[in-house]
Amino acid sequence: MKSKPLILTIVGAIVLIAIFTLASNDDSTPTPVSESKQQLTLSDVHGLEVAIDDPDKLYLPNHQGLYSQEADGIMEKIGSISDDFMGFAVSPSEPSVFYASGHPKTGGNFGVISTSDGGTSWEDISEGLDGPVDFHTMAIDNADDQLIYGYYRGALQRSLDRGASWQYLENAPDQIIQLSAGSSEGQLYVSTVSGLYVSSDNGETWKLIDSLPGTITAVEINPTNSTIFAYSVNRGLVISEDKGETWSEVDRSSSYGQVLYIASSKLDPQQVYFVTKALEIYESTDGGKTWRTRNQDA
Repeated sequence: MKSKPLILTIVGAIVLIAIFTLASNDDSTPTPVSESKQQLTLSDVHGLEVAIDDPDKLYLPNHQGLYSQEADGIMEKIGSISDDFMGFAVSPSEPSVFYASGHPKTGGNFGVISTSDGGTSWEDISEGLDGPVDFHTMAIDNADDQLIYGYYRGALQRSLDRGASWQYLENAPDQIIQLSAGSSEGQLYVSTVSGLYVSSDNGETWKLIDSLPGTITAVEINPTNSTIFAYSVNRGLVISEDKGETWSEVDRSSSYGQVLYIASSKLDPQQVYFVTKALEIYESTDGGKTWRTRNQDA
């Protein structure tokens, strides 16, 4: 009878060892955060911006909120907001200040919101005109960060006070697809179904750039060297270094399909990016002469 406690002790030890062994082999063990980030992918995209203080860092507003991507190709979600960001713009002077517009999960539109901490938290700025607005494209003047533009329900709106109040621009082109601030104060480019237009007076008057006819789905102007990048349905991705007088076609050794958004670095103009309809991200380190995919390897 004296040996019974010893036997129970041995049995108990064996049971504990078995439990620890099973736990170590359990596939349900939580995945480390660093690994879970690698599974984050785009399901859609509604913009593309380069951080003004880091030419390798991209911002990608999308249906799940705001993502960022750095040189390693890994997507990371910024902040806890998971609403649909339809319009997005980065301040040209403050690295952590962004503006956005879109749809909340609960329905409707959320007007114009902003962040001053790089997307961690957001605050309401304005409903816009005839709002709450759902700007599908936004732009901030590169020389005056008080001046913001947004396009909603076929009308171009302008704010002179960082989004607090808005006014209509009655003479804006029709069927705008995308906005992009130019390199000089008051300059704004718009891509439309009927071509590329530019204004040099804060959107009051407009000029058609007739050297690039047809539908233009994306446009980007680098604020440092004034290079214009555009995607033409007729010609593909093109570049102009003379303010739109002439255009050169980009090397198309690989077929990438329709380009939705183009972005270039203010800090290093040689670094340029675009994202396609197939949600592939391409990068160039030579000012757009050659390109390679940047998406994270599967």
